[in-house]
Amino acid sequence: MTIKIVTDSSVQLTAAEIEQYDIEVVPLLVGFGGDLIADTAVSAAEFDQQMAVSPILPTTSQPPIGDFVTCYDALTKDGSQVLSLHLTETLSGTVNAARQAAKLASGDVTVIDTQAADRGMSFQVLTAARMAHAGADMAAILAKIAVIRQHTKTYLFVDTLDNLVKGGRVPKLAGVVTNLIKLKFVFELVDGKLKFYTRGRGKKALIKAQAQILDQLADATRVEAAGISYVGNQALRKRLKSSFSRSCPKLIYWLHELVQLLRLTRVLALTR
Repeated sequence: MTIKIVTDSSVQLTAAEIEQYDIEVVPLLVGFGGDLIADTAVSAAEFDQQMAVSPILPTTSQPPIGDFVTCYDALTKDGSQVLSLHLTETLSGTVNAARQAAKLASGDVTVIDTQAADRGMSFQVLTAARMAHAGADMAAILAKIAVIRQHTKTYLFVDTLDNLVKGGRVPKLAGVVTNLIKLKFVFELVDGKLKFYTRGRGKKALIKAQAQILDQLADATRVEAAGISYVGNQALRKRLKSSFSRSCPKLIYWLHELVQLLRLTRVLALTR
């Protein structure tokens, strides 16, 4: 039986990957005080510029349940199964919307919380899509992506707390103080939850943390792939690409311009 793959737009797949494996991407919604629109309708550069000048944090929402139902019914009408893989539920209600839609859909739909985000999530999605194209059954695909989930690491480098302050997650005074002393933070996504990794003053702290993580990649035989997402910083992109090329010349990796509400400087995802 044919298995078709569905995911959401937080996954950071390239257009070529989506086309090659016939992956269906259901967009999340975003808006700046007005109507919500699909986040795929806004470029990363436009979103970043607008977010920088907006006095409020953009409004975001998981896809409507009806969007998932429509997607699932269209894909299963020929008797195919659907495997739907989504952003960790600790960061978004998307996977729960997908679960509710699966109960309403007329076909056979399996929904998975990847416990990941961004390019870290894409490793599970791409593996599932490749296996489905090769004719693997659902049990085999689920077993493989469970292994990948256990062996994927995702790090988030936070350059500024401005948007966390706007969103009310960090007190304004704390945001002012950390900006004054140029305090930077690095978090790791562990079991779908953000955990504190390290912190330090100035850009050098982020560069040091990056170097420590890149050291883990020195033996590329233990790491299958890596991806970096960044926000509107071309100089950073060039520096990261150069660092990867020197440290891991044989490693497969991706660079993405990222639409990211927390205004993260970079997201590094590794899988082994």
